[in-house]
Amino acid sequence: MRGELRYAHSKRFSRVAWLLFWAALLSFLAYEFFQFVGNIQMRTLPAGQIQLSVPYSKYLVGETVTFTIKNNYNSSIYLVNDCPAEPLNVYRQENGVWVRIHDTASIKDCPTENRQIEVAANGSVNGSFAPWRNLFNTPGKYRVVAYVEYYDALPYQDFEVVAKYVPPPKPAPVVSSPVLPVIYTQPTTRTTTSTPTTTYTEPADD
Repeated sequence: MRGELRYAHSKRFSRVAWLLFWAALLSFLAYEFFQFVGNIQMRTLPAGQIQLSVPYSKYLVGETVTFTIKNNYNSSIYLVNDCPAEPLNVYRQENGVWVRIHDTASIKDCPTENRQIEVAANGSVNGSFAPWRNLFNTPGKYRVVAYVEYYDALPYQDFEVVAKYVPPPKPAPVVSSPVLPVIYTQPTTRTTTSTPTTTYTEPADD
């Protein structure tokens, strides 16, 4: 009887020990898995901020618009190079609504480079819209937006394009008629000659 009790107790202890072992093993594997996933996520979605800026708040029609993308992350980010499409998404405000606009650059303005542009941690990259000459040829308010892979926020910058000042035409000079000289003449004074009157007196009769 005691042997049976001892065997049952030993068997129950063995089951509890195995359960504890498997529970500990599963907990360890789950911890390692979440650590691994967390590291992958940190590499894919690094913590930080991306800034997009343009030098001026106003441009004249025909001026070249440039931009800078600053990577404040602790790891690299990647921008997509879609040339001959515009390098950033461009919007123009029409009746209070932002409407996306497009332009296409010439193939010669698209050098053979990688379709992904790497921006190192705490680094920056500069760009220009010079090859896309028709994007900002209309006065108005514009917005440029940067799309970065694995980055949920959309850094953007607004600016205004104004028409060039055209001075009004100068009025035609007034040509005055030539002034003729005025010749002053001395007025002629006419002298009236008085004819003396002779009174004839007839003599008296004697």
